[in-house]
Amino acid sequence: MADPESFGGGWIFEEGLRPFCETIAEFSGYEFDDLDWQAVGNALPHTDVEKPDGWYDYPLSGRVPLTLLVADDPGSAVVFVRVTGNPDGRTRAQIEAALHIFSMYTVR
Repeated sequence: MADPESFGGGWIFEEGLRPFCETIAEFSGYEFDDLDWQAVGNALPHTDVEKPDGWYDYPLSGRVPLTLLVADDPGSAVVFVRVTGNPDGRTRAQIEAALHIFSMYTVR
């Protein structure tokens, strides 16, 4: 298996982070539940996109293993996200489309 590749990076509106996590997990075949959200949500305030070690990574161990990385942008209403893994072309396209949508619209 090839080394994991980073892709799908950018920012999304902070209020859409949980639906974004659930969407990416769905694409990977991972069931993202309240305990997963608790881990990501509790870690977010301790992250900072400006710091080299300021990202939090969370594994999504579905049929397509991915790692979701998140970092807060203090003082703004956005969160930076990246995804690493080796998805097939369809899954990669779905993730990139989700990133585009979540950066354009707020989801409640």
